[in-house]
Amino acid sequence: MVSCDETRIELVPIIKDNNYKNGCKEETVTFVEQYVKDVKDFSSQYGSNISISYTAYNIAGNPSKFPDYGDYPQAFVMRTYGNWWDEAPSRLIDFMPANNEPIDSHDYIDIEYHKEVYPIRVSIYETYNPGSVIKIWARDPYGQWLLLWSGLPQKVSPKPRIFSPPLKLCSFKTKVLRLEFNHSQLDYYTELDAVLLIGTTELILPHVGFKNRNLSALLQQLGGHSSSSSDDLYNLTPEHTKAHCDLLKLKSTLHKHCVLYKSKIIDKLPKGTLLSKLGLNCHCIPPIEEAFNSLQQFLQEDFPKLIKDINVSSQSVHDVSANSNTSDICGNFSVLPDETVLKILKNLDLKSLCRICRVNKYFNVIARDALLYTSLNLKPYWNCIDTSALSIIQPRCKYLQRLDLSWCGNYESITSQNFIDFMHSSGCSLTHLRLNCCRFVNDHVVSEISSVCKNLKELCLRNCTSVTTEGFGDLDKLHCLERLELYRTSIETAELCSILKNNKKIRHLNLAGVNDRLNMDEVALELSNSCNYLESIDCWKVQTLTPVGVRALTRCTRLREVDFGWCGGMGAPGDSLRTFLTCCTSLEKVFLSALRGLTDRDIEPLLLCQQLQQLDILGARSLTSDICLRFLLCCPQLRMMDLSFCDAISDTKVQEWRQLYPHVSIKRSFQVSCRDIPRN
Repeated sequence: MVSCDETRIELVPIIKDNNYKNGCKEETVTFVEQYVKDVKDFSSQYGSNISISYTAYNIAGNPSKFPDYGDYPQAFVMRTYGNWWDEAPSRLIDFMPANNEPIDSHDYIDIEYHKEVYPIRVSIYETYNPGSVIKIWARDPYGQWLLLWSGLPQKVSPKPRIFSPPLKLCSFKTKVLRLEFNHSQLDYYTELDAVLLIGTTELILPHVGFKNRNLSALLQQLGGHSSSSSDDLYNLTPEHTKAHCDLLKLKSTLHKHCVLYKSKIIDKLPKGTLLSKLGLNCHCIPPIEEAFNSLQQFLQEDFPKLIKDINVSSQSVHDVSANSNTSDICGNFSVLPDETVLKILKNLDLKSLCRICRVNKYFNVIARDALLYTSLNLKPYWNCIDTSALSIIQPRCKYLQRLDLSWCGNYESITSQNFIDFMHSSGCSLTHLRLNCCRFVNDHVVSEISSVCKNLKELCLRNCTSVTTEGFGDLDKLHCLERLELYRTSIETAELCSILKNNKKIRHLNLAGVNDRLNMDEVALELSNSCNYLESIDCWKVQTLTPVGVRALTRCTRLREVDFGWCGGMGAPGDSLRTFLTCCTSLEKVFLSALRGLTDRDIEPLLLCQQLQQLDILGARSLTSDICLRFLLCCPQLRMMDLSFCDAISDTKVQEWRQLYPHVSIKRSFQVSCRDIPRN
């Protein structure tokens, strides 16, 4: 199939009313099947900026490996899998857990197609460890997003598949999609080969009366879309050559099942914003009916869960939880001290706080109290956080200490100046600031952060690729940093060393995937001289780290986590790595991926690390089975060991260890040709 294939079909509207085009003349509907044209944005990738292996851009174009299954560098691979990164010393602490959805999104990718269409199917070609896709979004021409599908992460059979979940009705044309991922169920890295978008040039709907006019339900009824396995829903792969037979049948009988939908109303629907989605714009007290409905929603959905999770000593609150009558609850709340009510409301998410603003004057005032907004996690609402949303939230953030705006503000919904204004109003007390993947972050923003947020302990700037040397140079004005994350940024040596010199309490430093102009050996020397509290350092794919830098880090004896994976400059690390591992005996996570010259002798001192939990020695061709067995025997806390592409260790030996040591998850990557995969 070519990257953009069109099939024209004539369709006669069966029903005529105000929603359909006048007359009964034939209409032409074009079915467009297209693969990804370009990658607009992504949160992480396993590949580096100077490579084509395992990068996000591999998802563009036609499938290159499907239906082969396995670990292929031609696929798109993200950096994490499972829960291992959440269990490491460098894990981020969630400071507003109530605001999270039941399933958190770990990664995303934004993809663009050639032609705008009304989407009727999105088919995701998963060629290794499928099951992590949890959301599919569509972007309209005005920058607003519609959730087409959401679901739980799956743990499914290790086979390639075409994942095509049923989509909600999309009343606008789109050529930009976002896929979100949750890796918690993955046993190893997931890999995506391509994403096919199938849509029409005109909006079509099933005839009136068919299951609420649901096109996905119609396609399922026409056959070929349901999986034979209940634990692998929406998998089209068992007969991948016939994956879209339901669409073929729909095309051939379109006039029988569907009608054109020509609606002027759809074009004039108000664009969704935070004002409507979260109800933040509630300056006026709503009518009594609306207030009653909001209160009912709060009491039925949020309040019962809240009472279970908190233990308030006040007997009045105990009476509230025991009494389910709405009017009595309202009465009891009105006599509680404000401090008690604030303690209760502190456990609510942002949506619930917005709902209760609509109940009455009392709740409208107290739900806006600045004490409820000391920690604010807006990442789950990335799709509707814009300039107006920030301006509405701003008056409530007088005491704001921790803010997560990750993923927000892309596509110019927030400008740099908007954020700077917010910082001047609400950023003086900030101690934690996360701006991962925020495109509005530039030199000016970083400079203002350095000037305003003097008490900042945590600053996360992952994927903030617009910041230059000038912007990073201002960060040396900060003196309280304990965590600094600079994944895929262009930080340079002098600026980073100056930051480290002025922030001696740094505990966690993430430099994964930074540009090659950074001299990691000089940075390591500065760390050894200035940062005695360092607990974790991520140098993944930093090519300028050599044995000189590794030896310098031997003075950072409090290290609990290191990632030297893919640091090609280390070559054969020899005594430098051995000396480092001998000095740092508190290590819990050690990633040495793709250090081809690694020997048994190099990593032998790790056997003395009694707290070692995660060990990645992927691609170490000379390591023997003996040293791996010694780790299994001598490290009681060991839970994960990656032995992929360790040529001297046989698959048979790995299978034997998996049986003998079931508490250790032993990873082993592989490739399988489509000829070797059993078909149903």
